[in-house]
Amino acid sequence: MLPVSRSTQGNSLKGLPIALAPPAQRRLAGRGYSLIELLIVLAIIGVLALVGISMLGNRQAGSVRSLLDEVEGSLVNARQMSFATGRDIQVISWGTWTSANPLAIAFGDASFTPAQIQGFAQNILASNPPAGVVYGQTLAVPFRYLPSDTTQSRARISLSGSGDWALAMLPVAGRQNVDLTTLPPFSTIAGWNGIVTDANNPFTAGLNSTVVFSASNRSFLSTVVIEVVGTSSAGPLAGGAMGLIVLLANSPNIYKFYNPGVLEGNGQWRRI
Repeated sequence: MLPVSRSTQGNSLKGLPIALAPPAQRRLAGRGYSLIELLIVLAIIGVLALVGISMLGNRQAGSVRSLLDEVEGSLVNARQMSFATGRDIQVISWGTWTSANPLAIAFGDASFTPAQIQGFAQNILASNPPAGVVYGQTLAVPFRYLPSDTTQSRARISLSGSGDWALAMLPVAGRQNVDLTTLPPFSTIAGWNGIVTDANNPFTAGLNSTVVFSASNRSFLSTVVIEVVGTSSAGPLAGGAMGLIVLLANSPNIYKFYNPGVLEGNGQWRRI
């Protein structure tokens, strides 16, 4: 063994080479992880993995909520514009959930025809001045389909006659979304039962007058339902998340309902 000088003996052994340290200290220096430490690390990884899977699984449900909020915002803006200007405001839609003919929502003075509003809106989208609109007249394009939008790749507005709503209601793995018509207010209030029909869905592939908000009545003039369903690259998901916006004739209110679907939740509806 090499001799240790007096000056070194008074110092801590931490500074000595491993070969000169006592056997117990050499064992500590080369010590690995204990079984308990490894189990804790594995448990943390497992929890993070479950959280990640849950977040990935909720993409469609979150997208349905986001799309509902966006469409609701478009309607709120039209209503507020009527309040601010004292004019009747007409909301229109056209197009499909495709990049070739993207669906759009626009609104403008009800003195314009739907075709005029569409023409003005398309000029706005093309960054061209909307010729024919004068100062004081209202025109806006609050929503359009964007193929690169992550929300719109996981949820979409259902067109009249598309069958998207019925597809989302199909059972999957023995479970099925609850029928909306069995719940209040659809099952208890007159005028709500049977409201979710294609006749009340204004979204079609062609140009269609959606709804007018009356400045004098301070209310929407017709009953409208706007359906939203969760989707994948293959289309609407059976048992997937669903959402519904309801406008009632002679009412200023915008009602919004949401179902997380049985694929990601309990399949129960609630008003939001």
